[in-house]
Amino acid sequence: MRRILFVFATLLVGCGRAPADRGVVVTEGVARLSLEVRGNGTDLIPVSVLFPADSEGRPSSRNNPAVVYIQGGAVSPSRYEWQGVELAKRGYVVAYPRHQLDLAFFAIDNGQAARQALSKGEPGSALEGLVDGTRVAVAGHSLGGVVTMKLALQGGFQAAVVQASFQDTADNAKVPGLTIPTLYLAGQGDCQAKEAQVREGWATVPAPSALVVLEQVTHYQFTDSQAEDEKKGCPVPLDLSVAHERVMQAMTAFLSAALASPASVGETALRAVPSSIVEVR
Repeated sequence: MRRILFVFATLLVGCGRAPADRGVVVTEGVARLSLEVRGNGTDLIPVSVLFPADSEGRPSSRNNPAVVYIQGGAVSPSRYEWQGVELAKRGYVVAYPRHQLDLAFFAIDNGQAARQALSKGEPGSALEGLVDGTRVAVAGHSLGGVVTMKLALQGGFQAAVVQASFQDTADNAKVPGLTIPTLYLAGQGDCQAKEAQVREGWATVPAPSALVVLEQVTHYQFTDSQAEDEKKGCPVPLDLSVAHERVMQAMTAFLSAALASPASVGETALRAVPSSIVEVR
């Protein structure tokens, strides 16, 4: 009987994993931590976290602002890691929750689970004290933008960024009650989430909010490749690196203001984004 109890106890210990106090360096100043968090009581949700780090992968700063990023439909979260790397270089922590079949629409609460993991900061892990839980935004691209608005409406986030997307029409009645700064970021060359559709979605979003239309930027230039645009016959006149620079300039202009003040969208900095159309209310 004692032997059975000993084996059972050993198996229980083996099921746990020691908290990681560092991540894997992905580029100078940025590391990645891969973990699993609890969702819906029993579900284990894989989450990848990019954060400012030293040469050994340990956090180089604490109490950082953060972003939970929601992938587009059937697009791997890794396709958006370029955004996380650039944000981490600027002092942000960025979490990418995974979803079955890469479809976030069917597991909306995974984003909340990722937010809670960042805010809680497991003791002894790299997440301990890493994030200021009062400065966490949610962002997402395409279908992930639809889910972003659902998460923003649930509460718990301090700002929202909708990239090349618009809200679910089922949420239209709720959107006017949104109380956090919101950015709708559109590509004028987007052949899928067209500018008119994004504008129509933004029209229902209350102040403080901003619409930024990036000239010539296409749908998949929010990811790490424009290959899907080209396959679908969508003209791609702008170099991907330039598109990325403009996306990131708009993102950081908004986030730095919105996470510092619940009444600001960073209008002055947004209007400095090259080749863009900016509307604010």
